[in-house]
Amino acid sequence: MLCGLLWDARLSRRRFDISAVRRTALAVGLVVLVSLAGCSALTGGDGSDPGQATIEDNEANATNVTQSLRIEANESVAGSEWTEIGATYPRDEFTVDAAQHADIELGVDTNGDGEMDREFNETHVSGVNNNAYSFTIGLDTDYTLEAGDVVMVSYPDIDNPSEPGTYEVEVRLNDQQTATTNVTIE
Repeated sequence: MLCGLLWDARLSRRRFDISAVRRTALAVGLVVLVSLAGCSALTGGDGSDPGQATIEDNEANATNVTQSLRIEANESVAGSEWTEIGATYPRDEFTVDAAQHADIELGVDTNGDGEMDREFNETHVSGVNNNAYSFTIGLDTDYTLEAGDVVMVSYPDIDNPSEPGTYEVEVRLNDQQTATTNVTIE
């Protein structure tokens, strides 16, 4: 009888320990899941991923360079028509010149494979505004953005700064979502 009580006590304690381990593992898993959910926007949801910009010529003082910027659409623009994309470069570092509508490339990667599944041309561009350090492209795409779409713009006629370094560029989508990406000049 005493042996049976000791066995029950050990078994009961073991169940408690396993239960505590499970609760701890569940809590840790939940914390990791919430953390990753918050960080998933960093790869494009807010465009903070430095890999979201490519430059045709990244040499200092290069002129008339085509720069391609990407931004992953998040919930703030999901369900709305893609009507605008723009970028602001560091003032007094880059020079953004006027671009012809036909020289601007636009597209959307809808399935995350890095390839443009929907492409848009100059007939979708309703206007291009620029100043010395930024551009905004007005669009009439009739395309409804979904969360997770990666929107791309290639803008020609940007002059690189004279000093090598990594520069932050702000990318805007529909004037409702902004993101920061890095452009490296060598």
